Amino acid sequence: MRERVLGPNHPDCAQSLNNLAALNNEKKSYYKAEELYERALNIRRKALAPDHPSLAYTVKHLAVLYKKLGKLERAVPLFELAVEIRQKSFGPKHPSVATALVNLAVLYCQMKKNQEALPLYECALKIYEDNLGHMHPHVGETLKNLAVLSYEGGEFEKAAELYKKAMEIKEEEMLVMGGKATSHHSSTGDTLSIKSAFSHNMYFQHGPR
Repeated sequence: MRERVLGPNHPDCAQSLNNLAALNNEKKSYYKAEELYERALNIRRKALAPDHPSLAYTVKHLAVLYKKLGKLERAVPLFELAVEIRQKSFGPKHPSVATALVNLAVLYCQMKKNQEALPLYECALKIYEDNLGHMHPHVGETLKNLAVLSYEGGEFEKAAELYKKAMEIKEEEMLVMGGKATSHHSSTGDTLSIKSAFSHNMYFQHGPR
C-alpha cells in the first residue's frame, strides 16, 4: 500500500520493509529477511543522512543477519559503516563507538583475521577506560578479548597478565552486586584458564548492539 501511494523509494516504505524483515527474522525465514533488509537499506542510503538513526538500525540488523548466515565478507563493510555512523553521531571517543569497534573486531576474529581485530580492541579499550573507568565491566570484557588474541599469537605472559586484570574487574563487579569473589589467579592459572577457554573455542566478545 505504501509503495503505491508514496512510491517505492520513500523512507516510509523502508520502515515497512524493516518491519517485515524483523518479522521474517523472528520466524527464522532468514533469506526472506535478508532480501527485505537489503531493499530497506538501499532506500535509506539514498533518502537519509549518513548518520541518521534509521539508517544505522538497518545497517546493524542486516550486518548481524549476514553474520548469522555465514556471509562474513558481506558483513564487514556494514559493521565498518556502523562504526562510521556512530562516530558521526556521537564523536570518535564515545562508548557507543567502542562497542561498534568491538562488534567489528569480533567479526574479524571469526574470520581468523586477528591482526585486523587487535587494533580495534585496543582502541575500544582506550575509549572504555577514558569514559567508563578502568574497572568497568566493558573494560574487563575487552581485556579478555585481548587476552585470547595474545594467547593465540603465542604471547602467553601478556595473555596471562591481561586475563588477570580482567578477572580482577570481574571479581570487583561481583562484590558490588553482592556476590562472593574468588581469590586472584596466579599467572599460570590465568594462562591455563585461557587455554581451557580456547580449547573449547570460547570467545568472550560482546555481541552486536
